[in-house]
Amino acid sequence: MRSDRKKVVFDTSVLLSAAIYPHSGAAQALGAAFLSCSLYRSASTSHELATVLNRSKFDAYFKDADFTRGLFLDIYFERVQEVEITQESIDCKDPKDNQFLSLALTVGADVIVSGDKRDLLSMHPYKGISILSYQDFADLLYQD
Repeated sequence: MRSDRKKVVFDTSVLLSAAIYPHSGAAQALGAAFLSCSLYRSASTSHELATVLNRSKFDAYFKDADFTRGLFLDIYFERVQEVEITQESIDCKDPKDNQFLSLALTVGADVIVSGDKRDLLSMHPYKGISILSYQDFADLLYQD
């Protein structure tokens, strides 16, 4: 990998997968990113993650588990830099996903890691920013 760290934004779908399946490819990609990249979040992406992760439909994934939602959020919020959005995007078909595009533009991200095939992944590349699945992102990290 280059000596300068890639600037990366993860969308909620990948983070949710990493949280509920801690041994998954999504979790492995997030772990690799923690070690070798600079990760970014905004107030709105942080709020969405906490809200979605705490939905009752995900309770079963955390029942009798050592790895709790709170622990996941604590680790994520501690290791990922929160920034204030200074560049707004309204280019995504799904308006809820504009927050990830806006965040990526604000920080000058190299990559958005997404599981949203219909909306975000279909926009690859976006204004010079790669939009990759967690599998393609992991491949990118391991080839550098």
